[in-house]
Amino acid sequence: MRTTDSIETDWQALISRLSQSIDLDATARETGALVRRRCVADAATLLRLALAYGPGGMSLRSAAAWAGMNDVASLSDVALLKRLRGAADWLGDIAGALVEEASVGYSLTQARRLRIVDGSSISRPGSAGTDWRIHATYEPALARFTHLEISDAHGGEAFSRVPLREGDLVLGDRAYARAPSLEKVVSAGADFIVRTGWTSVRLTTLDGELVDWSAIYEPMQPDEVREIDVLAEHSGRKLKGRGKPLFQARLIVKRKDAQAAEKSEKAARRSHQRRRYTQTMQPMTITAAGFVMLLTSIPAKEMSADEVLETYRLRWQVELAFKRLKSGLGIHKLPARDERLSRSWLTAHLIVALMIDEAVTDVLDSPPCEDETVLDQTPVDVAAA
Repeated sequence: MRTTDSIETDWQALISRLSQSIDLDATARETGALVRRRCVADAATLLRLALAYGPGGMSLRSAAAWAGMNDVASLSDVALLKRLRGAADWLGDIAGALVEEASVGYSLTQARRLRIVDGSSISRPGSAGTDWRIHATYEPALARFTHLEISDAHGGEAFSRVPLREGDLVLGDRAYARAPSLEKVVSAGADFIVRTGWTSVRLTTLDGELVDWSAIYEPMQPDEVREIDVLAEHSGRKLKGRGKPLFQARLIVKRKDAQAAEKSEKAARRSHQRRRYTQTMQPMTITAAGFVMLLTSIPAKEMSADEVLETYRLRWQVELAFKRLKSGLGIHKLPARDERLSRSWLTAHLIVALMIDEAVTDVLDSPPCEDETVLDQTPVDVAAA
């Protein structure tokens, strides 16, 4: 069992590490998280309380009692509630500093970064829908998050949330297949690969004719891949954008095998029934479920259609990263109903996740141990032992 002294030593080492990235006390004062020092002596103590309540899994009452028993701070659960409600922006600054530090060194040496973008929904107690959404950017080369953002349920998933630079390649699922968002990627000098549906983006041929999906689907055989150059439009308000293409892209279509197509069609029907649409499901929606459709702006001379499909398969890595957040840290078990307290609770989890990623990266990047000490390899008589 670890002693209190050993835990305190580790805590001081963690604070020392964080202080290399951000001035905890100065930023706490600037954001208003630590205006009065009564009961909470410094920013490090406030962070410790936030981590105890968040990823520590304690209730407000338990966290306050734990702090008093271990001489961390002497305050009531109500006082702790007020402190944490005011610390949301400050905790966000800490997480932001960790994310920025993680991406700077690697980014400056890479001409093209592969960045996987996704979002995950969080619900407050008693809610059946989405109350919070975590927007994340994951870089496979670093095996870690390089951008994180928390929004309420109204914050939609879009590439416009991601800081981009020229040469970046971003991957996204169907939620990111929106013409205005994709145009911003192209305008930034970056490229995208997104999964799309037959109604997600208004696509036309280079001649200006709407894409004929039936003509694409019908002649294709299982596992066959087809590529078409298209123009993307955004109808906009009162359809004023019709006939005004925003950018050119490649539509890549692959037909699934019979077994996979059947599963996808059943899933599409279940999804339609679950959402209780009043309109009848369109036959083309069922047909499209048997195909994988990707839209990309990356030139064919740089990446073939098969390579685009292979690259998109890397998207599962961000799904695993979110799974670690939920299964490992329990970020989906939000106990708070208050908006500001919820934001603090979620951000505290992200801080821990980022520091775990950093620790893992440091271990993987460290050279192998060169200890020349040879262990005694004298055979042991198991029976005698």
